Amino acid sequence: MLKRNPALMLSIIFCLGTVLLGCSGSAMLPVEGTVMLDGEPLSGAAISFVPAEGGRPSSGHTDDQGHFTLASFTANDGVPPGEYKVTVVKLDARRQAQAAPAEEGSEEGEQLMGNIEQAVKFLTPMKYSSPATTDLRVDVTDGMKPVQIDLQSGK
Repeated sequence: MLKRNPALMLSIIFCLGTVLLGCSGSAMLPVEGTVMLDGEPLSGAAISFVPAEGGRPSSGHTDDQGHFTLASFTANDGVPPGEYKVTVVKLDARRQAQAAPAEEGSEEGEQLMGNIEQAVKFLTPMKYSSPATTDLRVDVTDGMKPVQIDLQSGK
């Protein structure tokens, strides 16, 4: 059938070539690295690589040694090549509840709402929490070395 219809054969080759070329532009590259804060590994921080020209961000978390790997769609699948703005955030969220004092004349079993105090503190400098304010940039290329990010708290 293909011998009799060269137009069909050319159409199939064209479609396969288009699909293969389309796939080659979205190759994912593994990205890993380490985040340090004031010379110490930063554990429990969220790290994001946001494409400088817009697009889907990739993210990861640092372990006890400050090491991270990035994922875009599935665990450790990497990121597409390109330039990225990098954000690093570690929060200290505290919540304290304080029972309300008992009121005279209240019925037994009646519960009163006490005070709830919540506080969120950035443990990393604020400027690294947003793509609009961070000055951290990484160019993701094939065969790149692990990314080393050194933050200073300014303390």
